[in-house]
Amino acid sequence: MEKECTRCHKSFIASAEEQDVCPNCLKNEFGTASSASPQEMREVVEMNRLVQRRQSARAARMGRVLGGDTPYGFQGKVRCGLALSLFLGCCFVFMLGDSETYRTPINQLESEYQLAVSLGVSLVSIALLLPSFRYHKFIIGLTIVAMLAMGVVMPRIWHARVPGENALPDEPAKVQQEKPTQAEEPVKKAVALTESDLDVYRETCKEFPQNTHYAIYIDNQTSATRSLVRDALSRLLQAEYTRAYTRADGALYVVTNVRGKRTNVARIAARFGKVLRANPDAGVYEVSFSADKANLVSRYSSEVLTSPQNPNFVAANVAELMCLDPMRVMAAANMLTSSNVRVLRGDIRDAILQVLRDPWTSEPDTHRALLEALVTYAPRGDEQTLPICRKYFDNCRMMQQEMSPVVLRRLISEDPDGMVEPIVQLWSASPVLWNDMIAALGSRAEEQLVAKMNVDSDLQTLDSVLKYLSGYGTAKSVPAVQSLLEHPDSLIRHKAGETLRDIEKRIK
Repeated sequence: MEKECTRCHKSFIASAEEQDVCPNCLKNEFGTASSASPQEMREVVEMNRLVQRRQSARAARMGRVLGGDTPYGFQGKVRCGLALSLFLGCCFVFMLGDSETYRTPINQLESEYQLAVSLGVSLVSIALLLPSFRYHKFIIGLTIVAMLAMGVVMPRIWHARVPGENALPDEPAKVQQEKPTQAEEPVKKAVALTESDLDVYRETCKEFPQNTHYAIYIDNQTSATRSLVRDALSRLLQAEYTRAYTRADGALYVVTNVRGKRTNVARIAARFGKVLRANPDAGVYEVSFSADKANLVSRYSSEVLTSPQNPNFVAANVAELMCLDPMRVMAAANMLTSSNVRVLRGDIRDAILQVLRDPWTSEPDTHRALLEALVTYAPRGDEQTLPICRKYFDNCRMMQQEMSPVVLRRLISEDPDGMVEPIVQLWSASPVLWNDMIAALGSRAEEQLVAKMNVDSDLQTLDSVLKYLSGYGTAKSVPAVQSLLEHPDSLIRHKAGETLRDIEKRIK
């Protein structure tokens, strides 16, 4: 039987059916062709094939080494170098931003975004190192664990934020006090005040004994400064009015008709400078004025205050929020609201909440601007924002003042059920003015509005209700709308028909 040798690929006459190697190849292998059995011949062939497969596998591994699948290859070195450079660069940026001297875009982000950036860079670096893990498990494994751990703790180690530079003191200022033997003894020891200076204060206390009064002397006052400080004291102490009496280079401010006894007068006085003397029982305070502490003049240029791209934009406007001039506070709040920056949002929100601790009833425009800025930067569901906004809403209703639509929409979105009744009451007084807010309530106001819709209602109210039901009415309001199809006014009948068609399209 003629076959082709699997080793030398020559034809030969096979003496056995299973023989596939020629006698010459067997002779070279065993020394003689007749001494090998067919079984031995097959074993030799399989052994040769196994050796060839091992050699091919070894050659393939060598090729991968030379091609760069491990750190010792060219591609492996480039990959590992890129991973380390990327990770160490991220660490350097976080370290650089830890100082106020260098402000980077990363260190001005919120803490959760900083964590996302550090983890993202760490995961990318780990992904670049993973192909080398199967060849150097110990070294690459430790490096991956270290990168992952640093990605988590990096923002906590180097977390730089820009706090408000003129933050209000949380605690009352520590003032120098002595135990008085008489009620007037601390006043006699005052640095600048004399007995004659306080005569006008005593006369005021006698004239209005039912109210609380304070005498606050502040030195180094110009005419412009006196006007600003007088208005600020009236607002901060919620006084009926404040009079300024010039003495030497200072001024004595007599604050009259203050509501109730105040325990934070020293803290308020500390906003104008250093409190030298304080007699809470007598209501007399003496302050050494500091223009820097009172933030009398802005330390930032108008270009910085109005440029959201400027690195100091947030710090500058937060500092403006802390000043005593309501107009500057309102301008800073409006600028923060219109820019709606994405960095340091938590710091802006905290600064606004701190400023809102002051009474702003005498400055409704500034109060509104601060609340709109707070709504812009406070997250949804913020526990401190909702009560402040609701108090503002209630005060505006009581004083019959114009309300901020931005604040109202936030209240409706946060507490829609609780806002239905007051919004409907306001709508009843002025349907056209409150149509947008009624629409913001959606179908929640349907039941109360339908109850106000009858034949005796004025045409303006009926038109507003039908307009609302066209967009938000359900099957519950169909009978009430149908009753208006027989209304004496043709426009109301026509509007009722359109409203029914709109409701039917929506409920089908």
